Amino acid sequence: MKKKFLFISNEIKNSPVGGRRNLSSLNENILRTVFRNNFFSIKLKKKKIKSLSDILLALTGSIDGISGKKINHIKEFIKKNQIEYVFIDGSNLGKIARKIEDPKIRIITFCHNVEANFFLKKFLTFLSFRNFYIFICNFLAELQSIYFSDYLIFLNKRDKSMMFKYYLKKNFFIIPICLKDKFKKYKNSFNHNNFIMFVGSNFFGNISGLEWYIEHVVSKINIKTLIVGKNLVNYKHKNNPKVVYKGYVKNLNYYYKKALFVVAPIFKGSGMKTKVAESLMHGKKIVGLKEAFIGYDKFEKKIGVKCSNSKELIIAINHLLKKKHLYFEPGLRNLYLKNFSDDALKNYYKEVFKKI
Repeated sequence: MKKKFLFISNEIKNSPVGGRRNLSSLNENILRTVFRNNFFSIKLKKKKIKSLSDILLALTGSIDGISGKKINHIKEFIKKNQIEYVFIDGSNLGKIARKIEDPKIRIITFCHNVEANFFLKKFLTFLSFRNFYIFICNFLAELQSIYFSDYLIFLNKRDKSMMFKYYLKKNFFIIPICLKDKFKKYKNSFNHNNFIMFVGSNFFGNISGLEWYIEHVVSKINIKTLIVGKNLVNYKHKNNPKVVYKGYVKNLNYYYKKALFVVAPIFKGSGMKTKVAESLMHGKKIVGLKEAFIGYDKFEKKIGVKCSNSKELIIAINHLLKKKHLYFEPGLRNLYLKNFSDDALKNYYKEVFKKI
């Protein structure tokens, strides 16, 4: 691409952890390959709110590393380098879109979530003034993203519809969640291990979903569930013999290879579930609740079993346990490669920028 392109995101560490950070990192890397020498990036370093002034400024959109000084730096950078595209990685960074609005610049905002909905659900799950304040700050920041962006990118149709209920309708594209391919090739054979797996971070949707799963499902399935993820230990059920907590692990490939399949008992959330794309990367079926399949609607019958309640989840798991399992299903992995991989993301962006 010949036009000059600026990528703005929160600071990404060398080893991204979590779905959003992984996707931000992949967005940056793929867009760099698309725009090559015309690609530039600016990172925002998050700072804690420490004063009354910080509290009030956050309500204007000065959150997640945004400050007057940083915005001035961005505006000067755009002018000096004659930037034509500004890609804002997150609808929580809306103040930047408002401050740099210019008819000569195309502002594209990538919506990882509908932030207002995400933080509203968090507030309703964990009632506190702090969570309510965070919701208000993100609602007001996101409002600026929607109003001042020229284009929005969503992960799925539900997020698009939900965003337009909260805010104005805008030009948009839908690009599903994509992940860098971390699969390591090995000789495929029958898998005789005896555990299934849940993978996730300690966000509120995973925590409430896991508690429900342990209380209503694990006693009625004849297999252990391995829970992989930082701070996911449920102390009320810590000694349940059918649940194994592994905590944070560096090598997810090892556990994905050995698990028979993946469970995703998720009720709440936004965007798309990273664990589903990750499972497909490793050729594993998914058994989960409806929320886990948002954005994967086109493929849900191929990739696993979508359930509505504990009874259906128990039946689906026990039914799959009766079947023989390979270490990976080539059809599922091919589905990932075509639709949810880094190569797929590059193709999606090439098509998007042909239309902008």
